[in-house]
Amino acid sequence: MATPEAPMNSWELEAYNKAFLWIEHCKSEGEHGTQLDLSDLNLPRLPPEICELRALKTLHLQRNKLTSLPPEIGKLQALKRLDLQNNLLTSLPPEIGKLQSLTTLNVSQNQLTSLPPEIGQLESLATLNLTENQLTSLPPEIGKLESLRRLDVPDNQLTRLPPEIGKLVSLQTLYIQFNKLTSLPPQLGNLTKLQTFWPADNQITTIPEDIGRLKKLANLNISDNPVHRLPSEMGNLTALSELWLQNMALTKLPAELYQIESLKRLYLHGNPGLSLPSEVLGPRWDEVVMLKMPSASPKAILDYYFAQQTQGTEPMQEVRLLMVGRGRVGKTSLLKALRDKPHDRNEQETPGITVLPLPVNCPQGEATAHTWDFGGQEFLHGTHQIFLSERCVYVLVLEGRDGNWELETDYWLRFIQSFGGDSPVLVVLNKYASHPFSVDRFRLQERCPQIVGFVETDAKTRLGIQELRTSLEKTVDQMEHVWAGVPKKWHRIKEELGQTEESYLDYKDYQKLCTRHDVPEEDQQDSLAQNLHRLGIALNFRDHHRLKHTSVLKPQWVTEGIYGLLRYAQKQDCCGVLEKSWLAKALLAKDYPAEKHGFVLELMEKFEVAFALPTTKDAEPTRWLIPELLPEVQPAAFMEFRGKDVKRLRYTYPEALPPGLLPRLIVRTHELSQPHPEWRWRSGVVLVWNGCQALVRLDRSQRQTTVEVIGGPDEQRQGLFDIIRSHLVTLHGKVPAVEEVQAVNDPEKWVAMQDLRLAERDEDDTMKITVGEGAEAKRIKLPVVETLDTVESKESRIATGPEPEKRMQLFISYAHANEKEIAPIKPHLTLLSQRGYIQVWQDRDLIAGECWETGILDALNKADIVLLFYTTAARVSKFIQETELRIALERSDKNECSVIWVPLERSDLDTTHALESQLKKLQCATRDAKCIFHFDHPSTAWVEVEGSIRKAVEKRRKM
Repeated sequence: MATPEAPMNSWELEAYNKAFLWIEHCKSEGEHGTQLDLSDLNLPRLPPEICELRALKTLHLQRNKLTSLPPEIGKLQALKRLDLQNNLLTSLPPEIGKLQSLTTLNVSQNQLTSLPPEIGQLESLATLNLTENQLTSLPPEIGKLESLRRLDVPDNQLTRLPPEIGKLVSLQTLYIQFNKLTSLPPQLGNLTKLQTFWPADNQITTIPEDIGRLKKLANLNISDNPVHRLPSEMGNLTALSELWLQNMALTKLPAELYQIESLKRLYLHGNPGLSLPSEVLGPRWDEVVMLKMPSASPKAILDYYFAQQTQGTEPMQEVRLLMVGRGRVGKTSLLKALRDKPHDRNEQETPGITVLPLPVNCPQGEATAHTWDFGGQEFLHGTHQIFLSERCVYVLVLEGRDGNWELETDYWLRFIQSFGGDSPVLVVLNKYASHPFSVDRFRLQERCPQIVGFVETDAKTRLGIQELRTSLEKTVDQMEHVWAGVPKKWHRIKEELGQTEESYLDYKDYQKLCTRHDVPEEDQQDSLAQNLHRLGIALNFRDHHRLKHTSVLKPQWVTEGIYGLLRYAQKQDCCGVLEKSWLAKALLAKDYPAEKHGFVLELMEKFEVAFALPTTKDAEPTRWLIPELLPEVQPAAFMEFRGKDVKRLRYTYPEALPPGLLPRLIVRTHELSQPHPEWRWRSGVVLVWNGCQALVRLDRSQRQTTVEVIGGPDEQRQGLFDIIRSHLVTLHGKVPAVEEVQAVNDPEKWVAMQDLRLAERDEDDTMKITVGEGAEAKRIKLPVVETLDTVESKESRIATGPEPEKRMQLFISYAHANEKEIAPIKPHLTLLSQRGYIQVWQDRDLIAGECWETGILDALNKADIVLLFYTTAARVSKFIQETELRIALERSDKNECSVIWVPLERSDLDTTHALESQLKKLQCATRDAKCIFHFDHPSTAWVEVEGSIRKAVEKRRKM
């Protein structure tokens, strides 16, 4: 054993000897000893023998107790990667500069206060990670690292950047957030290859004009700095796609931001000086990433802002007031009392939603509360999410007659928080005169800080009605957006829309109305449509190719249409199946003419309320399934999942169930449940994919969703788990969920997936868990990777981890006539997305308010991969042939994207046609250009398409 020079305690000596043995083993491999992993040993110092490993290329020393490196480290001349993360280093030896072959140096999570000048001698260094140290400056010699492509220095104490940083000519990524910088050097403008720059969370007051020279910059995050104005030169950032400007001190935006046509995401939240309402700003960045909410259109945000500047503003003085609670708690009676209407002891239960105005006399002036009285029938709850939003007043009505108020309160508060964000909540204890009851007010406010008050009421005796009215007036008075101004021209358009008797308006007529009010530009009209949609004034679904031509002026027209169909179907005892022939009976002809029936059905599909059941190839759908109306009875299919070879995953919801979880999952995955449509019920479904079957069930009493998979090889099981997980995570929204898996060596024990993922990232082979109870409890080692692999692929874990690989933008080109035929590709694309390969774009992803053709062209020009479905319909489509295919092939010739064509029902490319002859030379998604429809088993064909996309991604990542 090695004998250390300085004395050590027993555990230090044990770690030292382990390291020595690993070094000796590596030395015995001679020239093949290129890698050495000494991580997680609690090693206090390095044995000097390590410097004898002259062939060593990779050295892992992370998560030890190293306080210094020996000077002999400089003898490792072949070393390419050195990982020193999470040690106790306060400095690096000058000899570090002798590692001329080093390409990656990770010294994050140490205690470095400075870097040696010799750092500049690392001429091959491409990645330098200095995250979470105590650096107050970077040495001028940093500018000599001409090969450096990535520099991470967040979470330090930097007060300035050296001018020499402008000499890093190869730099593509620069992270310097969470420091103490007060300025940025103008020399940053020399970093012409820079693509990602994050100077967020500093003390910077001015952005240099030279930033406009960063022509390749795609991601810029300046958030959380006290910057008042942006330089006009930022308009020169022609490659910029994402711009974070949150929580700053901005009071003005430069008009030149309009020049950045590539901008896809703009975050301006937390800048009160810009007077931009949250409905215009859209979801925050964390909501876009974690909850997969669509970001607002940057152009719509800028249009609104500059319209304010040029036109002046007028306040809306309007707010939505949403009454929620189960049926027959007295919501309608309370609203009548607030309007001084007489009490009706025989008040009928609200069948859907009733929308009426309520004047609110606030200290700032009179406002109008548009009251939405929601029906309380349980089968409607899953559809309420269509209309709930932030920036509203929520009134939760409870009554204590049956004693279930506590469960109801938790359910409804989580429901509100899921969709209402930080909206204020008033809790009303109704029918108090006849059935008084109390609630734990402090506990509820702790659980839901948005609660602004509790009021005891009784509509029959008028108890508490004036107190409720006063509470509403005070609450609305404190909602800043109610009194914030909107552009005057937009305000006048909104006023005219509100006065019309029509429930809906053709989009062309809406554009004519805008032109009359001096808003003739089509892009401004689209921006206004988006903002009116976000404000809940006029709904417009520009993200849908069949819904985009109609604006809904009265949102209750949508609600009554959908709820009318739900109520009618429920009365038919139809097991959730809605027949097309029922529409004329369920919907009043004067409000819903036959030509608008399709619009209502499309809305139900869009909001995941229903889906069309399969028909013959070219036939229009005649039946739709509404999962909320499926029977509760579980079919016998679950018995097939009682065997030993079953892999299980479960989600537990500590606070409340996500609204409409299983019905929405059934809609999202309906292609996978089609082989056994009889195995769908209201709280469960069986999904089939690539030889595997998954049973997904919701247990409301336990507040748990379980996923059980049988059949097929491990890889396909992982795939099915990944697909289901992708959908569930999205559907959970803001509802907390604990994800657990069965331990492979003890099926009775459930283990948190998050703990296993963290253990894997820390490169732990096993994790200790407790099994059994009481006197029989014992600690066992659980194999980490083996357990994770039962329910999740390695690619999925990397994609959702801290350092995912770049996702490729996938553009899907297809004729809408083939939408039904290409539906089976969806789960494969979901899988590729969940595993971090792609981000999918198709024209349904257009942001509301975005010009249809412009949005398509913008996405097509940014796509890394274009997936073209070659069909007769696509062949005769002028837009596909003259625009999509032409641009895709032009970009492919320049190696800017990869084009994959999928022969659906034909593969006979016309070699006399210039574009099709060119397409024939490119990659086909199937072997020998075999048509999808000609495969004996179509599922095999879609697997080939998935594989082609995967290969194309991997190839482009290497470019």
